Amino acid sequence: MITLQKKQSTIRPALFLLLLLITGILAACGGKAPQISVDPALQDLGTQPQQPIDLVFEVKNTGNANLVIEKVSVSCECTTAELETNTILPGESTKLRVRFDPAEDNLFGDIQRIIYLRSNDPATPEAEAEFRVIIQKPEG
Repeated sequence: MITLQKKQSTIRPALFLLLLLITGILAACGGKAPQISVDPALQDLGTQPQQPIDLVFEVKNTGNANLVIEKVSVSCECTTAELETNTILPGESTKLRVRFDPAEDNLFGDIQRIIYLRSNDPATPEAEAEFRVIIQKPEG
């Protein structure tokens, strides 16, 4: 009995130190990740005439590893989107410039468009920037 208690008393601190070491390693390895943020996520443009509209969104990396935007796509050919840079350092941001031309497809009425940003953010692999607008019907 005495020997068993002696072994347990040396095993417990060693086990505690091992668990502490493993926890520290997991925290250090898992703590580095990019995180995408789009501001504003939605722009409501109200009522506009049927002419090209230019918008700017801010894409920010709120994580602690480089954010790489792998692909930018749009929900309609009447919309174009371009990033100033595809790699965003932690704490930095870039501009997403969007142009919407409703006259290209003779669009009018309530319109909603989404820009998709595919990135290496493990929590949000595809972020969205969205805008809504009411395009006036052209006269004539």
